[in-house]
Amino acid sequence: MLAALLLAASVSGASFVPADVQGALVLQGTSGLRAMLDTAGRRASLASPESVGGMLRERVGVDLLAEQPQWSLAPRGPRALVFTRDSIGLSAPVTNAKAARAALEAWLGPSRPTRPKPLKGPLAAGDRAGMIAPVGGSQRLLTATGRHAAALVSALAHPSPFSRDKALLAHATGPLWLYLKGDGPLRAALFTLEATATGLTARGLVVPVREPILSGGAPKPCEAGPPGCLRAGLGPSGRGLLSMFLAQVEQPMPSGNSVVVRLDGIDVQQLAGDRSLPRALRISTSNAEPQPGPALLGQLDAAALDAALATMSPLDALRGSLAAGAYAGHLLYGPLFRNSGPLSVTGTAAKNGAEFVLQLPLR
Repeated sequence: MLAALLLAASVSGASFVPADVQGALVLQGTSGLRAMLDTAGRRASLASPESVGGMLRERVGVDLLAEQPQWSLAPRGPRALVFTRDSIGLSAPVTNAKAARAALEAWLGPSRPTRPKPLKGPLAAGDRAGMIAPVGGSQRLLTATGRHAAALVSALAHPSPFSRDKALLAHATGPLWLYLKGDGPLRAALFTLEATATGLTARGLVVPVREPILSGGAPKPCEAGPPGCLRAGLGPSGRGLLSMFLAQVEQPMPSGNSVVVRLDGIDVQQLAGDRSLPRALRISTSNAEPQPGPALLGQLDAAALDAALATMSPLDALRGSLAAGAYAGHLLYGPLFRNSGPLSVTGTAAKNGAEFVLQLPLR
């Protein structure tokens, strides 16, 4: 256990992430993220730094893109946003614990319960909770909202190593990195994020529970340029993951390990209720000969998909929840979709899993 603690502490920010979380975004600088959101916000106001900052103020108290001085956060040091299935929390270093606690009590509101001093556990009010506690050798602000907000704050105050995987932790570097807990055939993933005014690049490692994700080379490129195409040489874990997705859209899993999955378009007239997606997506699957090079190559043209959604009318949205959501998504984010992408992903087999590079250009 001591070795695991030292390993986690050796990676800046990792020691503030509890083990039992679904995901964590660690920030040690936000200039690139803010530049990316500035670009996105010119196309869709809900993606602007001001809109995202407002959401953060509501959910964790602090706008990490323009930190409010009353929280007395330290100018340097990692900020960790952590996620469970029903709660979101923040761990951030403070320079003045008394001032930070006053801001915390104001955020919790007048309905907060009284508690004798010194504070031995999180204050809670409604679905909000928070405390100031020593973590990793410094005083930190811990806040959370959600069904189990107080439990998440307590976990943030007593973090344990979220991973003992040295190869995974090696990607926990830079001003932004993202950890995701796996489900099913995947155990975990950790990506270094590079955000700029021209887009987002994520580079990282995905670790399977047991068997390899990728194997061999991807097939040759899809012909005729469909809106979406995935080509991959799959290992057992990769096949398991793809078969789960194809089952959801009611498509057959190719028999071989070298596969092509094409998204040829979307029939918006088939969109209706929650179960209408398999009818609306025009997906085809096949086997193909592997080629030299990466084991996985994929691309999704968001502009082409939005062009299909643009043919919907308000009357189409009345057919059901999925149709209404697709129509609303087009209205809110259509200009952003038309000025982004295509989203591309490249994957190569690695000793400890599979290494991926995802790129999303913005204009």
